Amino acid sequence: MTKKILVLPHRRAIERLGQLNPPSNPCWIAVFRPSVPASAKAVKPRHFAFLEFDDVTDEKQARDFGLLPFDEAQAFYAAEVLLQALQEGVKEFIFSCDAGISRSAGLAEAFACFLKEMGFPFEKEHLHPPNPNPLARQRLYQALKALKDPGSFVNGSSVGPGQTP
Repeated sequence: MTKKILVLPHRRAIERLGQLNPPSNPCWIAVFRPSVPASAKAVKPRHFAFLEFDDVTDEKQARDFGLLPFDEAQAFYAAEVLLQALQEGVKEFIFSCDAGISRSAGLAEAFACFLKEMGFPFEKEHLHPPNPNPLARQRLYQALKALKDPGSFVNGSSVGPGQTP
């Protein structure tokens, strides 16, 4: 069965999740900064991960300026949620952030690469032209690969899309 990946701004994701009747049992990966609004908590599906990180591409530089990068702990948390949803047959995966352009697009791109590698057919839709965050893309892809195949995780990192060991 074809999986559907949607990349949306939070407002649209929350509207969509609130309109699902009966619920279609999607998986929702949302990046909030600084906090999760009550409207999001009210519509969270069975499979969800609320993440908190800034739209940064360099971890050291981000920390130097007091910003929060997408770290390995959040990547593994999101990967666990996504893999559990896949295992349970979820067909729709919603990725959202403030604009639905960078952070959520990076996460969605990593998941799409993983699905392609695993042989799952999928469709990906963006509400706005994407500009995927490379740190989000790389870290989530690494976590998905490591949880699927623990041998692919070497010295705290693994190979990401388009990289060589």
